[in-house]
This record gives sequence, C-alpha cells and structure tokens, in this order.
Amino acid sequence: MSHFRVTYDGPALQKHTMDVRELAPALLAAGDLLDAATRALHGEHVKAQTSVKASFRTGSFGIDFTLATDWLLKVRDIFAGENASAAANALEILGALGLVAWQGKRGLLAVLKWLRGRKIEKVEAKDKTAILHVEDEAIEIELAVLALLKDLAVREAIDKLVSPLDREGIDTFACGTDERIDFIAGKGDRACFFMPAVEDDLILDDVRKMAFSIVSLAFKEDNKWRLYDGAATIHATISDEWFLSRVDQNIERFAKGDSLICMVRVRQWQTSLAGVRTDYEVTEVLEHRQAARQIRLPLECG
Repeated sequence: MSHFRVTYDGPALQKHTMDVRELAPALLAAGDLLDAATRALHGEHVKAQTSVKASFRTGSFGIDFTLATDWLLKVRDIFAGENASAAANALEILGALGLVAWQGKRGLLAVLKWLRGRKIEKVEAKDKTAILHVEDEAIEIELAVLALLKDLAVREAIDKLVSPLDREGIDTFACGTDERIDFIAGKGDRACFFMPAVEDDLILDDVRKMAFSIVSLAFKEDNKWRLYDGAATIHATISDEWFLSRVDQNIERFAKGDSLICMVRVRQWQTSLAGVRTDYEVTEVLEHRQAARQIRLPLECG
C-alpha cells in the first residue's frame, strides 16, 4: 500500500477536533483528487480507492490516507508489472500531485503555490518536461504535472482539499508521510489553489440568411429582440444600425405576423457548466415583410 498524510493546523484544532462540515468535504476531495489525477494521467481504466484514519498531534488534525491494495493491483495490470512496479506508479501519481516528495521534482501543489494565481503566458513543451512562462519568470515542470494542471476535476478537488484554510483558526495545510512534511501552505497561500475561471471555447462562428417572425421588440440599448424561426424562439442582438435608425424614426412599423429576412451571425461556445451556449446577432436586415392584409386570389386580367 501507499500512504500519505494531510494535516490541518491552527488554534482552532488545539483539541484535535475538526467540524464535520469542514472535514467531510476535505475527505471527499482527497478521494476525488486521486480519482481525477489517475484518470488524467492513465485514462478511465483505474479508479483510486482510499481509506482514512485521523492522526492526532499537538495543535493539529491529521488524516492518513491509504491507497487500497486492489487499486494497486489494477495499476499493476495496466502497466503489466509486478506489485513493486504498481506501487511505484501509484507513488508517481502522489508525487505528481505534490502530496509526497517526488525525487526532487516539483509536484502540482508546489507549482500552484509558485504561480500564485497568475496567468500562464506561454507553455514551451519539451520531450519530458514543459516550461511555464509567467510575467518575467519561468518554471520547468514534468508533463504529468502539466496534465494535472490543466484538468478541471483535479483543480476543483485541490480547491476543496485546501478549503479548511478559509475557516478562522485553521492556518496551515500540509501533506507528506509519517516521517516528514513534503509540502506546506499557509492561510496567505489560499488563493493559489482556487478553482480557476474557465473561459468558454468558441466552436462555431457562422453567418447565415434566416427568416424570423417577431415575438417582441426591445427599444433599450443592449436589449435583445425575441424572434421565432418557425421551430424555436431565440433572443437576438440587432446590430444593423441603418435598420435601428429607421425603427427609432418610426419609419419601420410593426404589426402582428410581420417577419424579417436577415443575415445572422451565429456563435456557439462550449462551456464547462451549461454545455453549448448559442448567441445570435442580426448583422443586416434584408427585408421587413409585412403580414398579409388581404386574401390572395388567382386573379386574371382580361
């Protein structure tokens, strides 16, 4: 088995007790972190399994985590090695996370502490490492750490694992083994481990000709018109200044059943929370078609 210890320290823990409402999310976060890290580095083949026990030391609350034997056996099967090889790969995951020392290499926790929430300006990839460029500084990390740094589930779990620092009286987060502390962060470092804001990824940007019936108009700046395309109602920004000026001057008048023939810019983003998000922008109104006022008859003139 492979062991590591997470310790929270501070005046609030002098009696070696910790509010279950803060402890439970931290325990769950540790399991989620191991699951997410294993998945990020080795795919869906393995799910980490952990067991815990509290370790009591003066002025602190420690939690010992054990990677279960059957998890190590699964790792062994993936790498087609013996138990020793499986344990080595398990320790590699713990080292890449920064939960235990890693042969002189920087784990993810240390890299996040170095970044201090700053935006990475450039990533220079090499054969086995990558160089992160931030402002006028640079740091070289293992590719495994880079994979963990980019993984949203890993980053969310780390945020929750360190979150007891948000409580008054808990000043220190540390991790390592029975023999030593390999990483330590104080309350002032808390922001280093926040879950980063995720930018939406633009996946489609297209301009097309479309026809709409008008559901409702908006005359305030930045308000969107509600338009119906025959299948669904959408909210669209009107950016055709010539058309909007005609609306403002009452040159364009609207009645029930009117329709617009437009050039529409459709943009779709992949988001982390809502899936696909779609925005519509009417860039040009080609025709304002009045609703029928008379019945069409097949009239022939003699």
